[in-house]
Amino acid sequence: MSVGRPEKPLAPDAGPATAFALELRRLRAAAGSPSYRELARRALFSASVLSDAAAGHRLPTLQVALAFAEACGGDRAVWERRWRAAAGRAGDGPGPAVKPAQQAPEPRLRAAAVRAVLPVPAQLPMEPRPLAGRARELGEARALTAAGAGPVPPLVIHGPTGVGKSALALRLAHELAADLPDGQLYVSLDAAADGRKDAPGIAGGMLRSLGIAPELIPDDPAQRIGLYRSVLYERRLLVVFDGTLQERQVRDLLVAAPHSRIVVTARSRLLGLDGVRRLALPVLGRDGSMDLLAGIVGTERLAAAPRAGLLLAEACGDLPLALTLAGRRLAARPEVFLAEAVAELLAADGLSGRLRVGDESLTERYEDAYRRLTPPARLLLHRFAATGAAPCVDGVIRTPATALAHAPEPPQEPVEPVEDVLEAVVDSGLLERTDVPGQYGLPPLVRQFALARAAATADGPEPAWHRPHGDRPAPGAARPFPAMTQETPA
Repeated sequence: MSVGRPEKPLAPDAGPATAFALELRRLRAAAGSPSYRELARRALFSASVLSDAAAGHRLPTLQVALAFAEACGGDRAVWERRWRAAAGRAGDGPGPAVKPAQQAPEPRLRAAAVRAVLPVPAQLPMEPRPLAGRARELGEARALTAAGAGPVPPLVIHGPTGVGKSALALRLAHELAADLPDGQLYVSLDAAADGRKDAPGIAGGMLRSLGIAPELIPDDPAQRIGLYRSVLYERRLLVVFDGTLQERQVRDLLVAAPHSRIVVTARSRLLGLDGVRRLALPVLGRDGSMDLLAGIVGTERLAAAPRAGLLLAEACGDLPLALTLAGRRLAARPEVFLAEAVAELLAADGLSGRLRVGDESLTERYEDAYRRLTPPARLLLHRFAATGAAPCVDGVIRTPATALAHAPEPPQEPVEPVEDVLEAVVDSGLLERTDVPGQYGLPPLVRQFALARAAATADGPEPAWHRPHGDRPAPGAARPFPAMTQETPA
């Protein structure tokens, strides 16, 4: 008999749930009748949940049943088969209608009688828009998260602002969820969180979502994270960290687990994370852009004006978010010919500023990334966007060495290498690498934004460059930026 918590009376109906509970009680007795408090520490479910599972009033969830069985030394595979058989006899589970030995025929229980003791967390948001033109990337993501010989590392999906990282991650997550029955956890770490969510707080929230009693969640941050890792290692869970800003937000929450899967999205490559797999997400191909537009404005409407769609895709730089916002604006005016509506949209100055629908705005996404840049990185972005600037020819930055070729004077000290500043702009999601080593691409909408931001900047004049040793370096020589303090995001 348990210590501190008396055994609940066994349900008298003798149905499948009661029969299953009786088997759990026999297993507990064979294990030496540990107290429910002790079982709770082993199973990571509250004592009341475990006690209710052995009462027989309703069939517990699969994860509760397996946690109970494993806490008593039972075999996970054997008890999963028993649970599925009981669920099948109750008419609500996938298991076969198999009658266990020494059990008489029993009436079926109502569906409500076999509901979960606690709901399995299913926190994945709805996919925001149709996923078009991503067959190759989705295939790569499936391969990178497929089960192998050992634990599967977390997957980091990274790419420019508005490229569709969240959309790809959610599509992948919904596919993975089918084989991860213990639940799906979703944590948003984007600009709204502003980096204030810390790892222990996130871990505590996820443990509570998994039904772990508050008294079993340690107050010590390190122990709390350790419990979270243990749960991921033992159960079959899916965790999505969306819009990660910095490595420190997720570093302690990443686990290479044999059954669970972790997916992370970020503008940055998060190079400070070790032991993860990375998938770079580029802009769409032109065919993918047209498929995306067709899904929003209608296939027939786009087919009637294909050139208008191609012009819009080019103006948007094949960026999924830009195409989606533009497409919604066009779809809101079905009475207007598509060619005419696209011409009006592209005729306006600053297309990036017009790509706003409801509370979705491309400019706000760019603004958030821009605020997180250091002043030297902002200065570099302004120069890349400026018409006629040597580093930027037809939207392509030729090499880091020429990025500051037209600076008035080299700086004194302290200094920051221009290559490091370039990497910071790339990781902000505002600059892209090209297929040619040493070359960078400036998306057309980012260029519009940067030009407008440079004209209205409140950062003051560009820093003066002083000549410390007389002669100016030859054009094309690498020049460092002055080291400046990171501004606090507004």
